[in-house]
Amino acid sequence: MKKVAYIIPGYQQSYKNKKGYNKIAEFFKEKGIKPIHIELKWNYKNPIQFERYISQFLKKYKKPKNTKVYILGFSFGSMIALMSEFKTRPEALILCSLSPYFKEDLPKIPKGWSNWWKKNYKNSDISFDQIAPKIRTKVFIIAGDKEGVEVEYRAKSAKRMIKGSSLFVAKGAKHWISQSKYLTEVKKVISRLS
Repeated sequence: MKKVAYIIPGYQQSYKNKKGYNKIAEFFKEKGIKPIHIELKWNYKNPIQFERYISQFLKKYKKPKNTKVYILGFSFGSMIALMSEFKTRPEALILCSLSPYFKEDLPKIPKGWSNWWKKNYKNSDISFDQIAPKIRTKVFIIAGDKEGVEVEYRAKSAKRMIKGSSLFVAKGAKHWISQSKYLTEVKKVISRLS
């Protein structure tokens, strides 16, 4: 059976400008899984709905017959992976540094962050509490222990609320996909895929 993995980058990122995504692609290849990099048009000048990023991904998503599909996302890419799970139903999701911009997070994150979200993402009240219990896919969550309490809270909450999910903590890792400490945990998770 064929296996493919979609790799969704973080905000304003691409495999062309962050070497970590290419390392992750190599990890998938070593496991016999064909990596597919997703390029998104990040709109950061005008207020938009976050769902537009999900639509961009779904237009590029294909699940050929007799193929196992995995989806890995980092930061905003992780939100996109999670929120598209209902339409993609992959074998597994790998949520790297799941962004703390869900409706339940906004009162807990720094005011500058929540103001930025509200300014740039009009009508994007996305409820994690409503999404999480509906997830049926195997979920691996990765977070660096130096990313801040907001990301830590979101990762632990995801682990608690998504049935059967696993949490991996990258010791000493910040919010940076190319950091070797972070990539070590990503490789560990990919090695567990069936």
